[in-house]
Amino acid sequence: MKPFLTHSTKACLGILLALVLLTGCTSKIAYNNVDWLAVRWVDRQIDLDRDQRQLVSQHVSEQQQWHCATQLHAYEGWLEQVRLDLLSNRIDRDQLILYGDEMAAFARSLSGRLAPMLVDLAASLDDQQVESALAELDERIEKLREEIDARSPEQWAIDRYEGMQRRLKRLMGSLNPDQQERLERWAEELQPTHQHQLVQRIYWRDRIEQALKRRDNLQFLTSEINALLDPAAVWPEPYQQAMETNRALTLNALTDLVELVEPEQMSRISARLSRLKSDVQRLSCEGEATEELLASVPSAGGVGTTTR
Repeated sequence: MKPFLTHSTKACLGILLALVLLTGCTSKIAYNNVDWLAVRWVDRQIDLDRDQRQLVSQHVSEQQQWHCATQLHAYEGWLEQVRLDLLSNRIDRDQLILYGDEMAAFARSLSGRLAPMLVDLAASLDDQQVESALAELDERIEKLREEIDARSPEQWAIDRYEGMQRRLKRLMGSLNPDQQERLERWAEELQPTHQHQLVQRIYWRDRIEQALKRRDNLQFLTSEINALLDPAAVWPEPYQQAMETNRALTLNALTDLVELVEPEQMSRISARLSRLKSDVQRLSCEGEATEELLASVPSAGGVGTTTR
């Protein structure tokens, strides 16, 4: 059993957004069944009982309705703006920063909506579920420690290069030699953060244990869940500096890669963004929204608040 809480950001927050960006004829089917998919995913992390499954299903179903009625239009606009900026040669470093800020706003809007479910689910765990989750956390910590000891800096750089290359290839096709060289340089320049990640895993493992020991205290549990959803807020200064340095290096590399885009790659990216926009548009249920649902749209700091 894998600990549900440790994957809250990547899974519970990302599950709706990831399904929005699915392409092909299965996207609407997946999105409309997100409650069932969420239960199935969580059930693989924790052995849920019947009441817990119902809790997850009901909450995610409600948030899916809110999401498709109030958020997808912003995603459509964002995808189209990126496409137009690309075709008009308006993408530079500052523009990439703006895209990142807007995507962070999308994530924050989901985080606030799903946090109550995480609190309710954590409060419902029994002692056996908690014990198993903590044991799995210990295993993951040990696995990362072994991986750090076994891998050389060169191997980490190769992995970074290959991972980014795969993502870019899905978007724009095969990279040309100049793009490959720039990507290799980026992968070699990034500062290592694995030791920081290990320290943070140990820190959060202990903090999660203390939170679950006091899971009958909903006020304390809510505070800890909110902190867990924003882990960067407690990063030590060296970790923050390394991440800021890596962010700057990545922005520089992406800016250079955009400048190296060839016409055929440009057409491929534009077509990809257009397909994504069409997929998102088909998922929208804006016309089906109730007044109560629409009234729950986040205010300042949520989706759609960034001005261009």
